Amino acid sequence: MKTSDRVILPLVGSAFQPGKAAEAIERIEDKELAQIAQGEYYFFSAQAEKCVEMVKDYLDHDDVMLRLSADMLYIFANLTLGDPQAAQHTREDVHQCLTWAMQEDAPVNVKAACLFAFYVISTFLHIPPEKGTPPLQQYIPYLPIGQRLFAVSLLAHEIYLRQDYAKAKGVVQGAFLMADGVYPISMIYLGCVQAMCQINLKEQEEAIQTVTRAWERARPDKLMEPFIEYHGLLQGTLEVCIRRKEPEMYKKLADGVLAFSCGWMKIHNPKTQKAVTDLLTPLEFSIAMLACRDWTNKEIAEHLGLSVNTVKHYVSGILEKLQIDKRDKIKDFVNQ
Repeated sequence: MKTSDRVILPLVGSAFQPGKAAEAIERIEDKELAQIAQGEYYFFSAQAEKCVEMVKDYLDHDDVMLRLSADMLYIFANLTLGDPQAAQHTREDVHQCLTWAMQEDAPVNVKAACLFAFYVISTFLHIPPEKGTPPLQQYIPYLPIGQRLFAVSLLAHEIYLRQDYAKAKGVVQGAFLMADGVYPISMIYLGCVQAMCQINLKEQEEAIQTVTRAWERARPDKLMEPFIEYHGLLQGTLEVCIRRKEPEMYKKLADGVLAFSCGWMKIHNPKTQKAVTDLLTPLEFSIAMLACRDWTNKEIAEHLGLSVNTVKHYVSGILEKLQIDKRDKIKDFVNQ
């Protein structure tokens, strides 16, 4: 492998107005980077097959930035396509790139890119980094601003997983203040994490407003992937914001959620493989997430705009599908 002056995930690092993703890709003069950016667009717009086809030739590229970009896209696209073996094999390559960069004393921007790729995968797959892995925050300043914003969303996600919701929310708010332009992809991910925190702080109206803003950034370019990945953690907010207003878009989103979640379970927990996402619809999964966090039926009903009786019916159906007798056992079947 060789070091490079290129950037990792160029479309993530591009500032453009919503609806102008194609123009942003056209402005990239480096043909190989432009192909990676096109692969990014296919991925973030939930076109996994096209993404895989676009980036597969870069998986063994000697330019580390192109290789890492292709690796990340290939991993997550293959989860959606139901090929966890391909995803797992490519995940190992990212680790090899990181090891190479640290052992070869690569330039700091290359080390930052390798750590960025490694933490993207670790965070979204909930696979803790190996002991001794340098902290991402140590290298964030060496990333370009768009990638830096995405990296901050990863830090906030990690803090969220430690259940320090107020701190994670503050980290996201600081990132928005840091931005010097509109970086739609990174800002959509930041918005999703902010909404996750607001939900758990019981700031329901604020969460709905945050998701609505994120969706307004995503909708013109059909950038659905962030919402697919974060669907469960958004705990019904997507249903509130999208399901009734845009049923066709919600159906596409729901199909993506089912495909991605199934692949996620296979690579994240290959031993148990509880096929929860094969059993529950996205709406049922959202209700299950809320129920296992001790929300009452009334609170769930108010949040989702349903009647209490409808929620009771859904909860009963969830218990039956999961073959359990108490709602507090639901937490064993969902990823929190």
